[in-house]
Amino acid sequence: MYDLVIKNGKIIDGTGNPSYFADIAVKDGKIVRIGKAIEGGARVIDAAGLVVTPGFIDSHSHSDNAVFAFPDQTEKIEQGITTAVGGQCGSSLFPVTRDLTPENDAPIGEYGRTSEVLKNGSSYFRVASTVPQGSNLVTLVGHGALRKAVMGMENRPSTPEELEKMKALLRDALEAGALGLSFGLIYTPGVYAQYEELLELAKVAGEYHAVVSAHIRGESSNLIRATEEFLSIVRSAKVRGVLSHHKASGKENWGKVTHTLRMLQEANDEGYEVYCDVYPYIASHTSLAATFVPSELHALGVTKVLADPAQRAKIREWILGKWGSNDDFGWIQIAMCKGYPDYEGLRIPEIAKRHGKDVYETIFDMIHDSDNACSACYFTMCEEDVKTVMAWERTMIGTDSSVARGNKVYHPRLRGTFPRVLGKYVREEGVTTLTEMIRKITSMPATVYGLRSKGQLHEGFDADICIFDAEVIIDRAEFTACWQRAEGLKYVLLGGEVVVEDAVYNGKRLGHVMKREAL
Repeated sequence: MYDLVIKNGKIIDGTGNPSYFADIAVKDGKIVRIGKAIEGGARVIDAAGLVVTPGFIDSHSHSDNAVFAFPDQTEKIEQGITTAVGGQCGSSLFPVTRDLTPENDAPIGEYGRTSEVLKNGSSYFRVASTVPQGSNLVTLVGHGALRKAVMGMENRPSTPEELEKMKALLRDALEAGALGLSFGLIYTPGVYAQYEELLELAKVAGEYHAVVSAHIRGESSNLIRATEEFLSIVRSAKVRGVLSHHKASGKENWGKVTHTLRMLQEANDEGYEVYCDVYPYIASHTSLAATFVPSELHALGVTKVLADPAQRAKIREWILGKWGSNDDFGWIQIAMCKGYPDYEGLRIPEIAKRHGKDVYETIFDMIHDSDNACSACYFTMCEEDVKTVMAWERTMIGTDSSVARGNKVYHPRLRGTFPRVLGKYVREEGVTTLTEMIRKITSMPATVYGLRSKGQLHEGFDADICIFDAEVIIDRAEFTACWQRAEGLKYVLLGGEVVVEDAVYNGKRLGHVMKREAL
């Protein structure tokens, strides 16, 4: 007797091979048989007219910051994500070698009020792996977290001794279960690091045959130069590289992705292994402070800096020099603002009118009065670039998001990324075929990140499975109605059990924080 049998489905196995019709039998969390006319299932799902694929893999997420406080991972599993790769953009929950701040204390919740849980990779995985999740999670270790643990927020090159401490923390994390290393080179304190520091840490990752991903130093006017730096690290350290959420930001930079993708392809042609990921939207999302406060001032404390009128005046001049006096920042929509929740979902010009100040003072007030807990969506990209990046043969798909964590307004990619890719960009836009897109969201990230038992519908693989109507599936989450569930996603199975029906999660926590050595 099988635990479950999926009958009559159109199988797309994740490898890029042509689809075929067959039944799938599941037992003890594994796919144990694929064939015709399989009988004997304790539960039977009739998938006639539907597509059956491996569970989707979110190749670029921040779900690791929710594993303790929001383990249901609801917004992930309800769009078909059965495994997410966290710890991206230089940010991970660990290591924390100093006293916890409100920023990294809150995600731990009931698991502790000291830094013991997060002090290194060993302590993190020891605890996190015991907390059941609504979706599986693997994680990288963030360079920003390593640097902060050793040097705090100091804006200077690391000393040889400090670099050795970072290397030791990185080795501990990789041995404990981390998949690799991530850089976040526009965020503090990662932005303060020089090339030599990045290269030396990447070499450590290379010792473990681990992945190195990078939010590069710039995605606008310096996109090509920043891509060159990352590829230099990949070549010199001889590591597998992933360029994060590849894009060209700002109208004057649209089209540059054609050049940067050619650069990535050249590295592959030379024998290196380089990939990228992308999210299917023309708006990015990050904090207001990362955009409107110069990085060198972050080390002083953003809230403290913005309490000083003289500093505000200097920052205003910096903003004017960067964007000019005619920009009203109408391309920015506030997603989260702790100090002014009524502003969430609104664009900057409308907020300034309500606030009764010009756009600069309004932005400064939002950041200061929210104690830097203020983020926004930035509409700076173009559809053609999104399609160009998505079509490249080595592009994976990522949400670049955590879960809602109680927030009412957020980037819709948090909920709609994968249904949007399958509906808008495959069915409607024809960017690539359904079979090829399934490869990009299943077996490709499984291969890149070493998820050996996931990403394919083959006997012996984990029974993480999505069943959907390819003629219907689409995202419904919008920038002003981000909470809306997808359509056309009929079933999601995790470890062989149904956890989602009609895009609604049933609350079963069958996922885990997975360790590298168990992959």
